[in-house]
Amino acid sequence: MGTPASEVYSVAGERRRGNAPRWAATLVLGLLQIEEDAPSVSETVIRRVDGSLVRRLKPGSVSHFEKQISEVTADLASMDAVPFARKWIAEPDAAPVGDETASG
Repeated sequence: MGTPASEVYSVAGERRRGNAPRWAATLVLGLLQIEEDAPSVSETVIRRVDGSLVRRLKPGSVSHFEKQISEVTADLASMDAVPFARKWIAEPDAAPVGDETASG
């Protein structure tokens, strides 16, 4: 068994740069009760435990962000560092969120 991913990496949702237009769109779509399609004002960020940036994952809608950060956090808790890095750092777009068939 290898080193647990949680001993090497950390995952967090961080504010995206240039958020003013996204906040406005999120507010409007929220008022229209279609907030799951609103652009996310946060992005999933993977860092080493020392705090250095490893990767910012591609942002999307609010619902995409929620699914993405939940999946990355679950993988961080359950995977070893090498498979985690393969999935989320080396090939982060190879396995779309919620597509278990792409990740094997």
